[in-house]
Amino acid sequence: MPAPEACSSGSITPPRRVKALAGFLLVFLLPFLVVSCGGNGSDAVQKALPDLPGASAERFRAAESPAPSPVSLAGPTADDGGTIRIESPKIIREGQIVFETSDLAATRTGIDTLVTLHKGYLSEERQYKYDDRIEERLVIRVPADNFGALVSDLEKSVRRFDSKTVSARDVTEDFIDVSRRLAVKKETEKRYLGILSKAKTVRDILEVERALGRVRADIESFEGRLKYLENRTGFSTLTITFYQLKPESVGFASQFRVALSDGWNNFMLFLIGAVSLWPFILAGLALLLVLFFITGRKKTAG
Repeated sequence: MPAPEACSSGSITPPRRVKALAGFLLVFLLPFLVVSCGGNGSDAVQKALPDLPGASAERFRAAESPAPSPVSLAGPTADDGGTIRIESPKIIREGQIVFETSDLAATRTGIDTLVTLHKGYLSEERQYKYDDRIEERLVIRVPADNFGALVSDLEKSVRRFDSKTVSARDVTEDFIDVSRRLAVKKETEKRYLGILSKAKTVRDILEVERALGRVRADIESFEGRLKYLENRTGFSTLTITFYQLKPESVGFASQFRVALSDGWNNFMLFLIGAVSLWPFILAGLALLLVLFFITGRKKTAG
């Protein structure tokens, strides 16, 4: 019969219809599959690294500021549990001493002996020569535990102090704060390094490296601050100023000559100051002339 032949030439058999439908679905869904598979790596890094583009400020602060570590003032500097420990309060001790001596060289030798005895070192040395004296200024750094003993030994060897000042400043809170911030930044660096090892695309690698650069800069800054505090608290600073009067400045004639010179210098300074006030002087003179003229006219009219 002709009917079956026409049907076989103008229609699609069931197996061909299934293949066509499968091909259509594959072509239609392929772009979505590619987008989904390509975005998995970036999404994973985006969730793990909150400061990538598109992340909120809250998520960035959450990653950069984890819970602070507990702090204690006893025990070692740090333990395995992440607790920051300070062995003792951090105190910066400083002192300034000024006195007169009859023998500049012998006094310098005695100070050097005391500094060596107390395991200190000379940080700065200056010498000044004035009209009536020769002065030396020494900046001594000595271990904090030996600071009191050094000052005490100086008191025994000096007959009279012109001035003596000793101060102590507690920087324990600052030390703990910087230590905590440094621990937070180091923990953040570890997380970023872990993310960097899992990043797949060049874009994600560059973003993580930029974040690592910022964190490492903060770490170096905090480490520098800690080293500074450790140095200032571990070694105290004592500034010693001692001077010897010149022999010629002791006699009456020399003192009179110095006083005369100082008086002349002060007089010259007074003249310079007066010249700088010339507009006010002229204004005062003009005012006096006006008052004198008005007073003279009243007397003439009377």
